[in-house]
Amino acid sequence: MNVDVDAIARYYGGKVCRGNALISTPGHTSRDRGTAIKASAHAPDGCLVVCYNGTQADALAVKEMLRADGFLAADGGRELSAAERRSIRQAELARKRERLAAEEAASRRAVDLWANAGRPDPAHPYLVAKALEPFGIRQAGRELLVPMVDFSLRLWNVQRILPDGFKLFGKDARTAGLFWPHSLHMANGKPFTGPVVIGEGFATMAAIHSATGIGVVAAMSARNLETVARLMRKLFPTRELILAADDDRHLAENVGLRDARKAAQAIGGVVATPRPRTCSANSSVDFADIPRGNVAGRIEVARLERSA
Repeated sequence: MNVDVDAIARYYGGKVCRGNALISTPGHTSRDRGTAIKASAHAPDGCLVVCYNGTQADALAVKEMLRADGFLAADGGRELSAAERRSIRQAELARKRERLAAEEAASRRAVDLWANAGRPDPAHPYLVAKALEPFGIRQAGRELLVPMVDFSLRLWNVQRILPDGFKLFGKDARTAGLFWPHSLHMANGKPFTGPVVIGEGFATMAAIHSATGIGVVAAMSARNLETVARLMRKLFPTRELILAADDDRHLAENVGLRDARKAAQAIGGVVATPRPRTCSANSSVDFADIPRGNVAGRIEVARLERSA
């Protein structure tokens, strides 16, 4: 069965680049292009799948998706020969090298963008709409810039927030394992001793810090929560870690709460939610959507429930 990368890209809302169908990795937004699918006579089912921002399990899930949608043979193809396995490994290594080179170039662009940006305007429409103070970010033109760093605090990416709240990441830039930190360390570089709150977006975590003064970390997506939580546990082995969940009860599955619970379980943390479990509202809410006076209370409720 011939693999039609053009048809795959069209069907999943992706694009074709250098013979690859670039589509969203499962669980990522529709704007994501983290999965590459390439026709290959050396693969048993006619194609190679690489998830740059996922795992081998994600790649296998993509192949199952392609089979279910009729783009691959349902039987999964024949067994690979040793020569074919070597060819596939070599192709995957080449793709990883290309991806790393692209991420390095994106990091350099992010560093330049950040270095040339100025102080954010407190009257920026997004800050006003979210009732946020402009700390830990910069502004370039009309765009707010949120730095995204790794475990060593190296800048790899910058999230750009437009006045209407639309968010963009850097082209070809890394996202997995990156985060926006604020007030984790004192001026002398030593860590604070209090708790750390980990959540999804900049606005959510900025709202929590404004209301509580607690150090915060934005993982930038629900999918990234567990990875970032594990990094924080490695960085702060004895500090209390709190996962601030987005309450996505308007979805078929409450992704925000599910991923926050998973992350908390992985690092021995506790989950805080922006509204009580008994609340029946059927809409998405995060900590930036509730009154600031309620934010600290919801965080404290989670801590008390843990100690009870």
